[in-house]
Amino acid sequence: MTIKKVKTKKKICWEVTTRLPADKAKRVRRRFNKKIEAQEFLDSLRFRKKSLGSKGHAVKGDVEGTSVNQEIDYWLEKKGPYFTPGYRRVVNPALTRIRKALGTEKISSMTPERLTDFRLSLKDEGLSPATQNRYTDIITRVLNFSFTQRRIDYNPCLGYQKVKESTDTISFWDKSEAQNFLAFANEKYPTGSSKRWVYVVYLMALETGMRAREIWGVKVCDLPREDLKLRVVRQAIRKGFSHTKGKDFRFVPFTSSLKEESRLLCEGSNQFDRCLFTSLRGGPIDHDSFSKRVFKRDLVESRLRAIRFHDLRHTAITLMVLRNIPLPIIQKIAGHKDVKTTMRYVHLVGASIDSVGSASSFA
Repeated sequence: MTIKKVKTKKKICWEVTTRLPADKAKRVRRRFNKKIEAQEFLDSLRFRKKSLGSKGHAVKGDVEGTSVNQEIDYWLEKKGPYFTPGYRRVVNPALTRIRKALGTEKISSMTPERLTDFRLSLKDEGLSPATQNRYTDIITRVLNFSFTQRRIDYNPCLGYQKVKESTDTISFWDKSEAQNFLAFANEKYPTGSSKRWVYVVYLMALETGMRAREIWGVKVCDLPREDLKLRVVRQAIRKGFSHTKGKDFRFVPFTSSLKEESRLLCEGSNQFDRCLFTSLRGGPIDHDSFSKRVFKRDLVESRLRAIRFHDLRHTAITLMVLRNIPLPIIQKIAGHKDVKTTMRYVHLVGASIDSVGSASSFA
């Protein structure tokens, strides 16, 4: 097993010609754009050869004899029962697209170069870098699992690198836009009207930075009585409720105006376990329906710059940064596991990390 430098008409690449550990009669040839990718491929084969021994009987298949669809089916069979509802909601549409584009292809074709071609096709469709990375990450997870389960001889995706995600993909309103939208909603859904709850939803999103399904998961019993903070413990999904995205509860600011508006919504009701915002059937609001039927219509009528409902969360977090709230506090409010995620908003608004951190302290 050696690496050979090859010159083609278009470029220079690195070629490996070898035999697979599970079938020494089968000779394969692979070409890589970088020498390190070729070396990683050889290292994976040497590891498989060592772990299989002389007979190679532990391998159930090889990259030449199985397809992407087959390995996806195996991954879902073994790992699917452990998916969280939130991850399942993300992975299902991604797998549908992956199956359509790559499902019948042999695993041997899933080289880093092939994954890059697939990602570029997603880019041509207008999908964001984050979505492109999510789709390719699912493919690499499937193949990594197949490799660790000895279903394939090596991991053909070794060397693939994700595309850099730019903070420019985050959209948000400035303070005046957020104020204008709330003023519009306050006039359209006045106090005492049957649809006042819509205004409260917008107010909650812009003041707390909660995710949409976390807002739909708020119950009457969660509302604070003495202090001005709300405990976020769940999110609403299609078939009920689940943990929040981070799986841990957190606290978000709950201003006196938001507290009063929420109190008026549940006034006269003794059903403390019901959702604060309910559908006509009494269950949680369906977010996709709300976004299409209510939020998008309100955007058009308000004549403000179009954004997604999720961008109300981005707006809330960027406004916290501009108010010089300490970065660790913003991280806790937003529910970010890694402070680097929070720092994206700092760089986005051009604020200084030093100015954010020195504004106040926990003392």
